[in-house]
Amino acid sequence: IIPIVGEDPLFLTLYKELYFRHIYSKIGPTLNNRIESWRTYQELFNYILNSPSPVELDLPNLWVWDIIDEFIYQYQSACQNRTKPRAKFHADERRILSENPEVWSTHGVLHYLTALVAKSGIIGTLEREAKGTAAAAGEGGDEFSKHSLYKMLGYFSIIGLVRVHCMMCDYNLALRTLDPIDLTHKRGLFTRVTACHITLYYYLGFTYLMMRRYVDAIKTFTTILLYISRTKQYHTRSYQYESMIKKAEQMYGLLAIAVALCPQRIDENIHQVLREKYGERMTRMQRGDETAFSETFMFCCPKFVNPSPPDYTVDPPVNSQANEPLQNQLRLFMQEVRQQVCIPIVRSYLKLYSTISIPKLAMFLEADDADTRGDSDAVRAYLACFKHKTHNLVWAGSSTTTAATHNNNNNANATVGSTPVSSGKVLSSSDVDFYVDGADMVHILDSKVVRRYGEFFIRNVNKFEEILKDIKSNTATAAIAAAAPSSSASSSSTQPTATAAIAAAAPSSSASSSSTQ
Repeated sequence: IIPIVGEDPLFLTLYKELYFRHIYSKIGPTLNNRIESWRTYQELFNYILNSPSPVELDLPNLWVWDIIDEFIYQYQSACQNRTKPRAKFHADERRILSENPEVWSTHGVLHYLTALVAKSGIIGTLEREAKGTAAAAGEGGDEFSKHSLYKMLGYFSIIGLVRVHCMMCDYNLALRTLDPIDLTHKRGLFTRVTACHITLYYYLGFTYLMMRRYVDAIKTFTTILLYISRTKQYHTRSYQYESMIKKAEQMYGLLAIAVALCPQRIDENIHQVLREKYGERMTRMQRGDETAFSETFMFCCPKFVNPSPPDYTVDPPVNSQANEPLQNQLRLFMQEVRQQVCIPIVRSYLKLYSTISIPKLAMFLEADDADTRGDSDAVRAYLACFKHKTHNLVWAGSSTTTAATHNNNNNANATVGSTPVSSGKVLSSSDVDFYVDGADMVHILDSKVVRRYGEFFIRNVNKFEEILKDIKSNTATAAIAAAAPSSSASSSSTQPTATAAIAAAAPSSSASSSSTQ
């Protein structure tokens, strides 16, 4: 196609990017394909980053997201490929990989994503948007921050960095990277591309789950699953429909884990679907079945990568175990699960009493074997574990301040953004609270769960309105269909009736006039 496009380097680079994307999705890349694809992304990003002025290029938001998403996917694929078993490596492949250490290196990938964020000035733009009116976002910044291509590349690169940090198991850095984005904004830039929206919430929810912030994880997964259930009918013809459904299945599994570890009230529709998909497995997890936890985690977790390449000069290559990152994360997760096995049991007994002695609770719990039955220290350890595991950080959400300090509009109050997603307050996620006095008595506070009927009535009112709309539309359609064949007959019959009425009225009118005379 070079003669057709006049050897346009930018067009050829974009064309090669699509070409290698097709190779990865349909055929399967060779080592040379991986190297050439890396060179293509280098050419594209260097052209965008090294230009003294914004490049004259406008791409759809979906294409911009696909570039960043495919860039990270190919990095993930390269990391998995270089850690495959030694028997699948040829000597030439090992030599080529050792001679090209920069190809799909972690440092190179992070460098380009960070450079795109810095070049676009997107963090400053988001901070100005969070301070008040939308017009404030256009104030300040350079010409790159006002260009659509650079703005969206920088924005999507932030979400790409969150994904990369999560793949490398750095959850704290992943959350802090996401701080500039206001998730409470219903029309945020991430909502312009459905795949970006789902990816963002998937990795955010998984990060919360691994940081033991179960309340935030449940809210995150519930929010995005409700969005998917309401909008998936509009994406059935999209090429990303299958990946969207797969991500939804994974998030249902992660939600089942979070609810099993931290029981919370969730939306009834989501709860019903969750019971249909993971009902039996959730029951096993609530009983402390470690197999159910491990199976669900391995299916639903992202594909972890080892950021450091193996040493190809050593036979066999050092640091070349493909499943090592996954096994490490599974081991840490199961260690957390084992620490929380006692919590449902302790909670069930505490809800039965207002006060109970530690020896009596030890007898119920069977804290240890027969030789140490009734050990008060073991029961205190259980109670301390209960207190510790049911208190975690909870994101505060949006922050509201007066408009006088931020805006000059007429609103008395205005939502001016949200608190960072990495922040939060330590709150209890349990419906049972207690304290232990000096006499080894456990005092349980009488807490009543406030039932929320508002959501139930709102949901059924909306359903009732939809039923009424359907009935009215069906009735109107039937009336139109029934009136169509009879309209011509009625119009023809009206004419003779009117003529007969006039003829009948004619003699009577003359008679009346003569009598009047």
